[in-house]
Parts: sequence; structure tokens; C-alpha cells
Amino acid sequence: MNLFDFFSFSSLAHNERKQADVPLCGRSMVEMLGVLAIIGVLSVGAISGYSKAMMKYKLNKQTEQINQVMMALVEHKSIFTTLAASESIVPIFNKLNALPPEMIKQNDNYFIYDVFNTPIQLALSSDGNKFYFSFSFTEQNDPNHDICRNILESLKGYAAEISALGVNSTTAEDMNQQEWWYGDGDSGHEDKRIHQLNVSTMHSLCEQCDKNFCGIYAIWYL
Repeated sequence: MNLFDFFSFSSLAHNERKQADVPLCGRSMVEMLGVLAIIGVLSVGAISGYSKAMMKYKLNKQTEQINQVMMALVEHKSIFTTLAASESIVPIFNKLNALPPEMIKQNDNYFIYDVFNTPIQLALSSDGNKFYFSFSFTEQNDPNHDICRNILESLKGYAAEISALGVNSTTAEDMNQQEWWYGDGDSGHEDKRIHQLNVSTMHSLCEQCDKNFCGIYAIWYL
């Protein structure tokens, strides 16, 4: 073996020993698929958690909006008796800055809208003897009845002010066929008071809503 061959052999042997000492850094396909599966599971969980958190935020926001409107209605109730029958309430309350600005749409004088974009009508009856605070939505917008139950729960806190609270669907469009619950000032209906509404009852009421329409009506008798 000449000197050149000796150095070549020594260099090759050194490189083989060096490579043998270095662990493999590659990943198998199975390991990569496992990592991707874990990432996928975590992503689904994160999206689900975000959706639930966003829904909870919107329900809390809706409750806040309903409370703001109810307080405005109670504070300015005396105005109702001075209005002509069927006169729109929204422009008047808008001028008084009595309604949350995010609930008002430009050039819409008959409806305000909550965080779910639910149309809410504030109106006097045609005879001028009743005031309506009504919500209209479909089961497609509220498949789990969360919005419906939240509205009822929010209005329940105003049993002293509301004369009657009704729920109906397209199967009960006639006002007389709706299921009604009554305020503290009502002289009868002791077994159907608004303040007696519980979670089970509200769930049953909201289940009456079908895929076409659901209405919730709060009424004051003036």
C-alpha cells in the first residue's frame, strides 16, 4: 500500500465511523401521518371551542341589547299614549337616543336588529291600546333554540312590566292559538305567570317553532 492509498483508506474509515456516530434525523411516513392526525384533532377542537365561545358572546350581547331596549321602553312608556295608532316607534326612540345604535339600520323605521340580525318590531296596535315588542326568526337561524330560549329568559326578568308573552309558529299564526304567559299585573292565569317560566318550559315553547317561522311577542296593555 503506497502513501496515497493509506491516506485514502484512513479518510474513508474516519468518515464511516463519523457517520455511524450520528443518529438518523429523518422521519418515517407513519410518524408524519401521526403528527398530521394530531394537528387535525387539535384544529377541530380549537374551531369547536371558538364557535361555542362566539355563540356564548352573542347570547350575552343579545341579552344586553334586550335589556337596553326594555329599559328604554319602560322609561319612555308615557310617550305611547300620545302617538297615533300604528305610528312607528323606532324613529322617535332614535331621536331620543334611547336605542343601542348598533341595532338601528338606516331607513328602517319599523324594525331594529339584535346581534343575530333578528328583526325586532316596536309598534302600537291598530287600536292604539297595546304595544308590541316582537321577535321574528326561523328555526334554520336557531336550530338548537338557543336564541329563542335566550329571548324568553331575558324577557322573563320584566314580568312586572310585560302584560303578556306569547310564542307561536306557522302552525299557530292566529294570535288566539298562541301559547301565552302573563305578567305580574294580570288578575288571572295564576298557573301561567311569566316569572314561573323555567328551562324545561322555555325549551318546550321554543320547540313549537318550525323551519319557516317563529315569533315571540311581548305585549303591554296601555
